Amino acid sequence: MQEKIITKILNYWIKENASDIHIAEGFPISFRIHWKLNKLPDTSIISKEKMNIIVSELLKWNKEDINNFLRQKDIDFSFKNTDETSFRVNWFFKMWKPAFVLRKIEKEPLTIEKLWLPKWAWILPTLKQWLILVTWPTGSWKSTTMVAILEQINKTREEHIITIEDPIEFIFKNKKSIISQRELWKDTKNFHSALRAAMREDPDVIMVWEMRDKETVEAALELAETWHLVISTLHTSSAVQTIIRLLSFFPLESQNAVSEKIASSLQWIISQRLIPRANWIWRIWIYELLISNTWIINQIRMWKINQMQSSLETWARDWMITMKKFAEQLHEQWLIKKEDYIHYFKAD
Repeated sequence: MQEKIITKILNYWIKENASDIHIAEGFPISFRIHWKLNKLPDTSIISKEKMNIIVSELLKWNKEDINNFLRQKDIDFSFKNTDETSFRVNWFFKMWKPAFVLRKIEKEPLTIEKLWLPKWAWILPTLKQWLILVTWPTGSWKSTTMVAILEQINKTREEHIITIEDPIEFIFKNKKSIISQRELWKDTKNFHSALRAAMREDPDVIMVWEMRDKETVEAALELAETWHLVISTLHTSSAVQTIIRLLSFFPLESQNAVSEKIASSLQWIISQRLIPRANWIWRIWIYELLISNTWIINQIRMWKINQMQSSLETWARDWMITMKKFAEQLHEQWLIKKEDYIHYFKAD
């Protein structure tokens, strides 16, 4: 039986340890290894005929799925290679032609130890309730951090963990916990309906892939208020932006009531960014960390959110730290170079 085109492509780049693979009609294949994006010579340009075959192979020759995706123009889904390596796939169009970006997913969930997360991260899997948010735009491994937290709970606690994902990436194996993984569109219509249903599914821990709308935020806050641990993500780049974004989902007349819910439910905001290590062999996180305490709760309740950043910069307790300060600490340890992080922050 002839080997599939997509299998040949993926097998080659798996051996090369590429993290991301770019495939687009009319362009050569590009790939990312150790942070750097490279492309093959122009002789590897993907023709229309070859791209049609790749599309069909990725979608398992399912005509209904192919037509559905052609209508939607961009969509996320998962794909498993013949060697069982999983990929998160984003299909989109550029200049009226199809393109894919495939990100390799590790076969086993990465642990807190393997991720070199700071020591405060070990507290997260011990929490029994509240809302934990992991934030930053795409590409900062937010889902990897959430999975590491869930895997530690899975290994150490007897809980029912529900995940609502788009798409499912890591396949968990039940250890001490029972894990119910639900994928958007296949197992549920949307995030907020899955969250509402979760209330009747005897949950202890709920992971929501992303806070995308008012209904999802409402359901997550309600679960966090009723003795459940909720973990989710937002595409924001700081603790202050995260709280402002949560409030922005709601009309102005209801924001006072919502700010009270956020103050009583929100426990941790972890904003993380991946940057190269000084040796460029691997990447390392820089963090901003906010942990709820009396001071934070009062800031939210009194609508002094814009003052929170300046206060956070001078706060030196409970591990709370701004991302810039954390980056400076890593720089002092020669782990990262200033030129690799300074452009993320405004000039003083």
